Order: sequence, then C-alpha cells, then structure tokens
Amino acid sequence: MKTLLMSTAAVPVSVEERRARRPVARDVELYQRMLRRYEETACIADELGFDGFGSTEHHLQTEGGESMPNPLLAYAKLASMTSRIQFMPMSVVVTSHDPIRVAEDLALFTHMFPGRLAGVQFARGYQTRWMQTLTQSENAVALNPVSDRRNRDRFNDYLAVIEKAWTQDSFNHRGEFYQAPFPADGIRSWALADWTRDYGSSGEVDADGTIHEIGVIPKPLQRPRVFIPNTFSRQTAIDAAQHGRTLVFAAGNRERARETAELYRDTAREAGQELRLGQNYGLLVKIAFGDTYEQAFDYAARTFGFWYHHFFQKFGFTEIFRTDADDPNRPFDMADTRALTQRMIDCGQLLCGTADQVRDQIAEVASVYGDGELDWLIYETWGQSLPDDERSEVHRYQLSTYADEIMPAFR
Repeated sequence: MKTLLMSTAAVPVSVEERRARRPVARDVELYQRMLRRYEETACIADELGFDGFGSTEHHLQTEGGESMPNPLLAYAKLASMTSRIQFMPMSVVVTSHDPIRVAEDLALFTHMFPGRLAGVQFARGYQTRWMQTLTQSENAVALNPVSDRRNRDRFNDYLAVIEKAWTQDSFNHRGEFYQAPFPADGIRSWALADWTRDYGSSGEVDADGTIHEIGVIPKPLQRPRVFIPNTFSRQTAIDAAQHGRTLVFAAGNRERARETAELYRDTAREAGQELRLGQNYGLLVKIAFGDTYEQAFDYAARTFGFWYHHFFQKFGFTEIFRTDADDPNRPFDMADTRALTQRMIDCGQLLCGTADQVRDQIAEVASVYGDGELDWLIYETWGQSLPDDERSEVHRYQLSTYADEIMPAFR
C-alpha cells in the first residue's frame, strides 16, 4: 500500500488573526508564511519516506482556506527541494481549464522532473464562487441539481481530449464542449501546409491545406496515471472503472467504502479488466495521533473538526457522515466541532488514537474493510494550518509517527 500525503495550503493563523488581518490570503506576509509551511511539509514527507505529496486546486478564497491556485507550479519548486517523493495534483479541476493546456503542462512536468509525477487527479468543481467566475457560466458546477449533468458531460469531454493528447501523435475531437482542431471540420488555408505534410503527423493536413488533426507537444515522458475523486456518486465510480482510471474514495463510512470498491471492481471486470478488490483504488482518510487517545482527539478537533465544521459542512460534505438516527428531512449540520469530530471517528473517516490504536484502524482500511488489498491510502492532513503558537512540533510529530509506526507494517 502506498501513502500519499494530501496537505492543505491554508494560511496558518488563529481565528483572531484571521479576523484582524482579513483578508488573510491577500496578506503577502501571511501568504509567504503559508508557502514556507507548505514547502516544509513536503520536505518532511520526502525525508520520512512518504510515497507522494498532493494538494487541492482552489481559487478566490480570500479567507485563507484552500489557498493554492496552481499546485503543479508549486511542485516544480518542491521537486527541486526534495529527492524522491512523487507529486500529484489533488485535483486539477479540468472543467475550468482548457484541456489541451492541461495536457501540455502535465506532460512538460514529466520531462522536467522524470519519475516525480505520481499521477494527476481530475475533479469536476463544486464551488460556485470560483467555478462560475473562471468558466463565465452559471451552469458550471458539480453537485448542483441544475448543472451537475452538464458539468459531468463537460468533464468527460475534456478528459477525453487530454487522454488523446497524451496517447495519439495527432487526433480530431468533435465533442459537445470542445473541438480540436476548431472547427472540427477543419482549419482551411493553413500557411505551413507543405511544411506540416513533410514534417508533422501524417493526418494533420490534407492536400488542400486544411488542418484536420492536431498534435499536442510534448508527449509525456511517462503517461500520467489518472485518478478520480469520489464522495457521493455511483456514476463517478462506474465511469472511472470503465476507463481504467484509479478511483479515490473519501470514506464517509466503512460500508460505503467497501460497496464502492466492489462496484468499481465489478464494473472493471465487465469492461474486461480483472482486478482484485482494492486494486486501482484509493481511500482518503484523516489521521490524528497522540500519546493518549485524548491528546489525539484534541488535535483532531483543532484541525479536521475545525475545518469541516466551519468550511466543508457548508458545502454538504459532511452528509457522508449521516446515520439513520439523523433527521432525513433536514440538512446534516452538527453545531459542535467536537461532536462532528466524534462523528467522523465513528464513521471511520477519521482514524484517531495512539500509534497502536491507529495501526489497528489502518489495518481495516488496508483490507478495504474485508478481504481486499488497497493500492493507495491518501492521508489528509490539516496540521500545516495550525498557527505557530499551537503548531510547534505537533505537525512533525503527526507525520513522523505515521512514517515510523505505521508505514513499515503496510509496505
């Protein structure tokens, strides 16, 4: 089982400082502080032997939450600061980008830093503030009853372009949302028709000088493995399995994690690919260590509990922690940070306790809660977000405890 550390890029301030210096993500001193902590986290992970490092792409978060607009650009610097760890954007929100530019950037990274790209996770985008602004559309986001279907169709169209760009010397793509070349019927009167016929790909230009196919450069040195995040949707798991893409499931509870793994495996089998349970599959979990369970819980409440209570719960992401005892007619919303922390533990999303206790919990995850064998564990950490007076050696303690006490048992 490989472990990828998924680190936040939150501006590390106290609640009081976040209010007093608002908007903290526009404060260049504080943003520099965040970048130093972010780089330090990657270097610690490299030193400790983690397999990968990743973080999310988000935009316009002036409040200082997820404050990394371009992880791949950050990884270019981190690759020069580290020796072996691989990097993975977690995720590239492809529906807000031009897919050819995405294919080019990732392929170029594989040439600049051979062997240092673990893969790329592609997501559909759910935050209206930046998705609607960057796409210039009110019909753009996932997880919205009005736009989810159209967002999924655009996502599939764009991802098809990226995969063609990586695997074919030249191609024509006629999609609902993207054409390549544009228009897909051809670009007439290409000035370099003779040059392209002599030196380009064989299908790019016809005898009349019309461009019918385009070729994207560079071809990746190693084709990036595609990862797809999944929290709610069965269709996402089915699509990933049918196309041979690795699925990363945010384990809202043990039963759904197991059911989704089985759905993914069975769908892959129907598509002609025999996989063991847990192959090409990852589980995202939160982990909190302490010398005692109470210390671990306190750390979990100050990090995971704080951010999921104040931030992710507002987007409905805590719905995955709903149980039969919760009112089905009301949105799931736990008003207390520590109560939400306990619910995450109860559901199996948050692994909490001493090293021995967490090791037993990870054994369940590694087996996909049964007889499976998990390929990827995505370890979500918010330790970097703690302000300096709380952080001290706590963040390193969390990471080194995992590396020393947990990783050797599951390699």
